[in-house]
Amino acid sequence: MSAENKNLTRDVILRISPKRNTLIVEEQKPGGAVAHKEISPMELYFAINSSYTCKDYLTSGFLPENCLHVSMNGAERHFILWNPELRADVAYGGTEYLNFPIPRLVFGVRMLEGGKVAECSIGVVADEKPSPETPMYLYPFSNVYEDGQVCSGNNIMPRYKKQTALCNFPRYLLGLPDNDDMYNPQKNRLGLGHRELLEHLKDKEPAYYYSDILVPNGMTLDNFICGR
Repeated sequence: MSAENKNLTRDVILRISPKRNTLIVEEQKPGGAVAHKEISPMELYFAINSSYTCKDYLTSGFLPENCLHVSMNGAERHFILWNPELRADVAYGGTEYLNFPIPRLVFGVRMLEGGKVAECSIGVVADEKPSPETPMYLYPFSNVYEDGQVCSGNNIMPRYKKQTALCNFPRYLLGLPDNDDMYNPQKNRLGLGHRELLEHLKDKEPAYYYSDILVPNGMTLDNFICGR
């Protein structure tokens, strides 16, 4: 506002113009004169943000092991978990594959206030120290949508009394029985069917994914985090 109203004793009126995507600030000056100034929504945001002086913070609490990122509000929390394990027990079509090799995975988890996991996602990343620029690949198996969201079917997602226990979630999710829903042989470089791929991989080392199996998806770990 103008220097005349530096002590903020006069009210101002904010008028919204949706068609023009602008905001009009109107100030009544002494003597009956009215001053108008047109501002953008971003200018209003920065004005409010710079004047916000509340010192209240949302606390994350003690985070789960291997948590790369957390965002939250009063109702829910979104976690990105780095999975340190390169093997897991998986099941498909009545066959259990113990100690099965897996690529480097990250998990996105949306947890509600009471500790209930509401939804989750899986991403495949390069086997390197994680950074925002870490490349990502298509998930080569099934039950995962193009955007990484997991279709859990009739499986009940767990509830964690302590969010630190969320570090157990990757093992839980990978251990759920698998099927052919959303399986696409084009998501592996060999074009193998689901059963063929599992049989082909069961005796391989995790590094084999990166040399012969995974298909880049053009995304980075930062894209995965921002999309949760």
